[in-house]
Amino acid sequence: MATFTLTAKTRQIFGKKNKILRKQEIVPAVVYGRKTQPLSLEIKLKDFLPIYHKAGETDLIDLIIEDEEGKKITKKVLVQEVNRDYINNKPLHLDFYEVEMDKPVTTHVPLIFVGEPPAVKLGGILVKSMDELEIEALPKDLPHALEVDVSSLDSFDKSVYVRDVKLPPGVKSLVKEDTPIATINAPLTEEELEEELGKVKTVAEVEVEGEKKEEKEEGEGAAPTEEKEENKEVKSES
Repeated sequence: MATFTLTAKTRQIFGKKNKILRKQEIVPAVVYGRKTQPLSLEIKLKDFLPIYHKAGETDLIDLIIEDEEGKKITKKVLVQEVNRDYINNKPLHLDFYEVEMDKPVTTHVPLIFVGEPPAVKLGGILVKSMDELEIEALPKDLPHALEVDVSSLDSFDKSVYVRDVKLPPGVKSLVKEDTPIATINAPLTEEELEEELGKVKTVAEVEVEGEKKEEKEEGEGAAPTEEKEENKEVKSES
């Protein structure tokens, strides 16, 4: 299992002032653990992104933290959560979890689908119901990803289940063994296809009607709202 190194500094800026850091391409962060008091950090975006691209949330990172006096400490951590801007997808805040090497941790590992289902060539549709698996393992045993072989799906309505995933030694699945991961669905008939298209059209019509209703309500409610705000200002001035 690869180990990566990432540098950070203790953070003295909090709340809305974090915008100052983000403008400088620095991401606010926090590290915590079972025996670790939360510690606020700041990390350069250009340092974090390549590490996260390779390590994801399953590979250990040596987080080197420098305080205001220049003293450094190293914590072995996993990326716990990355909060992103919904517009540009840039990280807004990072959570790191300090692990104990002799204590198992729980995390979600990505699933990689390999092989070609023979039933797809017959017109079947491969439906993936999971893209990650919740597991438990010691930090040193955490896999970067798990492979799911779908080459056995040679007929319609056949599935690959959690029990079919080969887990490395020391890794335990926390999902029920009979949970389907991928299934081959039979192709839709013409009648079923028309029915599905009808559902899509109906949903679209409802959404359009809802938007029109909201616009109408906003238009009708605009004047009273403005009057209320003006009344507040008058009262405050008096």
